[in-house]
Amino acid sequence: MNKFILPLAAAAALFTGNLFAQEAALSNSQNDAPTSAYDCVKTVSDHNRTLGFQGGVITQEFTACTTGSLKSTVLSVKNATENAVYVAELVDYRGEIIDMVRFGKSDLNQESLTLDLSAPVKEGKTYSIQITAPEGKPLALRYLQGPMGTLWNNGEAVRGHLAGTIGFESREAADVDAMNEGRGETAPQNRGLESQCKVAVNGHDGRVRLNGAGHGTTQTFSACSKGVLEHISVKVQSSFDDFQGRFFVKTVEGEDLYSQNIYARNIENGVLNLPLDIRVEQGEQLMFGIKALHTCRIALQSNSNGDAGVCKRNGATIDANLEFTAYIAETDDIAARTEVADTKVTTFPNPFAERISVRLENAVDGKAIVQLLDFSGNVLRSDLIYVKNAEGEITFETRDIERPGYYALRVIQGDNVKNITIMKR
Repeated sequence: MNKFILPLAAAAALFTGNLFAQEAALSNSQNDAPTSAYDCVKTVSDHNRTLGFQGGVITQEFTACTTGSLKSTVLSVKNATENAVYVAELVDYRGEIIDMVRFGKSDLNQESLTLDLSAPVKEGKTYSIQITAPEGKPLALRYLQGPMGTLWNNGEAVRGHLAGTIGFESREAADVDAMNEGRGETAPQNRGLESQCKVAVNGHDGRVRLNGAGHGTTQTFSACSKGVLEHISVKVQSSFDDFQGRFFVKTVEGEDLYSQNIYARNIENGVLNLPLDIRVEQGEQLMFGIKALHTCRIALQSNSNGDAGVCKRNGATIDANLEFTAYIAETDDIAARTEVADTKVTTFPNPFAERISVRLENAVDGKAIVQLLDFSGNVLRSDLIYVKNAEGEITFETRDIERPGYYALRVIQGDNVKNITIMKR
């Protein structure tokens, strides 16, 4: 627990002023510090702000200053809650959790917390330390106010950098894990079904784990056509039966386009399927995200060669993309987003087999026609829903629909028509 006293004391004399200048000064001085316990050290020794949080996650990004191993981390902590258990995760540039440690108030030495994190690192790659505090168990970390871009609170940027020190030990590159081996391949398709395009990242070689309340991941992509974003599917490696989370779609500027609570029942055969109805413009930059609620956990498939957009875990950018597919129905005849009715259409299960249930929420009271069609335009099922108190539901038996693949679900209510894509397995 005392092995960081020497680098902390040495760094305290070195670092003043701008955060980036501090890192440069330290990097240039490493050869002048042969008595250091580590081959290179990243330190922010001063602090002038306190970041308190609970029921969420704080993320601090940093760049490895050598190829070798991160050996340990010391942070400045103002206070912690008695009998609380906190979690610190070391996450690599692909979003993988490469080490994890739990700690409590008893692990503090006055205001100094040593985290026994250790893992292989590569020089110039960006890693992050992500600390989770349970609801009702606040934790307060010291930080130095400064440039934006490396510190995040529940995915929201904080201007500054956590106070503390990270020590590294150099090794030959051959001794470091070959992180690029066995990677999947990106295979985005230019076309989907007829009059439909899709943006996709296929194949996986890693995972993005969300391990508790407030943990979240976001993925950006560019709309491949003007039309309606009808469906997003995300590959799931594992989840728990009690999983509860939140799924949302936004523009990259932050405009909210869609959100809903999601549960374990929304995941079928390792795929989270979200039928949507969002008007988009070709080339528009969109972002979808998944956030875990309560103490629920989920692991999503990722591809380190994916280039559909930018993926973040708890605010930190990772060198990978989620494995996902987004379908957009191509049409020029769409109303502006502000003119679209707010009726929400959900289906279960999706993919469906012997039956499919359709539920309307926030709909206008009265009759609504629900149709199931194949992609040749043939109406396979059609029935009425009587919407009352803004809600309505109907179930179609589908045992005799033998061909697996994609189908269309159409909801007609007055002049408002919604089309979403669903899947038969």
